[in-house]
Amino acid sequence: MKYPAAAARRILLIEDDLELSEAIRDILVDNGHTVVAAADGSEGLRRMREFSPDVVVLDLMMPRFDGWQFRVEQRRDPALAATPLVVLSASNSPTAAAVDADLYLHKPIDASVLVEALDGVLNAREHQGASARLAQTERLAAMGTLAAGLAHEINNPLQCLMLELDTGRRAVTTLPPSEARSHLAELIARASESAERIREITSAVRLFAHPDSIMTGLLDIRSPIEAALRIAAPAIRDRAKVVAELGELTLVIANEGALAQVFLNLLTNAAQAIGEGSPDQNEISVVVDLVDDRVRITVTDTGGGIPPALLGRIFEPFFTTKPVGQGMGLGLSISHDIVRSFGGTIRAYNAPSGGTSVAVELSRVMTD
Repeated sequence: MKYPAAAARRILLIEDDLELSEAIRDILVDNGHTVVAAADGSEGLRRMREFSPDVVVLDLMMPRFDGWQFRVEQRRDPALAATPLVVLSASNSPTAAAVDADLYLHKPIDASVLVEALDGVLNAREHQGASARLAQTERLAAMGTLAAGLAHEINNPLQCLMLELDTGRRAVTTLPPSEARSHLAELIARASESAERIREITSAVRLFAHPDSIMTGLLDIRSPIEAALRIAAPAIRDRAKVVAELGELTLVIANEGALAQVFLNLLTNAAQAIGEGSPDQNEISVVVDLVDDRVRITVTDTGGGIPPALLGRIFEPFFTTKPVGQGMGLGLSISHDIVRSFGGTIRAYNAPSGGTSVAVELSRVMTD
């Protein structure tokens, strides 16, 4: 019987019961999918490398090379690890139910449920991929907008570094050795300061360029905020002064690059809300507060605020109050998704000052 499927898929079925394997294969083929079958985990790995399936349907209890062994080997191979896995098992044990899979289905299962479940897993993965691509696009767009200012930020300390080196070179050749040593020590100290400024900026840029290379883990919330402040500094300087109250070490579990993108989005939005020309009369504040077992990061500007009727829509994809050409309306939507992915919340409200505040809350890791 045919059930509605979202799209034709390549499916690897690993099942040692040949009669059941054939029945499942017939159902999936009838629904437009291409199916390759394997009788145990070892054959499954070989078929997977040959076939490059969109999804694997795996039985756990198999002779010789079972489903748990298959999953371990799959995760060890970078070429196979990302392929989604659906476990189909008759076992009720906690060990079986806790297997590292995208979905666990219990035998016996209705054919329509199986078809819909496979589509659901794959659609969820594709949605995640699309969201990641949108986030990358928004991140690169933001970096492109800020590129000229960042180049200026790097060129200033680079120019200082080159001048110090040139002065040192002349000192070595023109001054008596004792005077040259004293002068060189001072020059080296100033050159080191310039080199450190360059290192901080390039480290922040690298964090934004390759956030996916950074694992989710324990981090100090101040780190992604400071990176975002460094990147956003050129865009803010002619619009407002920055007041940062970041407090002491506060640990959260998140991806540093992803959180840095959130705070960069909030800072650039705040700067654009103010406009250029009066930096002494405007302010962007970043305040970190501890609220019970959570940490709240609030970015507030002194811009014109957001009409109350629009506040509830600012996290919608492609919704923007900016003029045409100044953004795709994805920054806050992507920030919302990132914060939610770490179990946090994000909300916006009009500040008493007349501007806008956006507050991000995340669970903090308690320390002794």
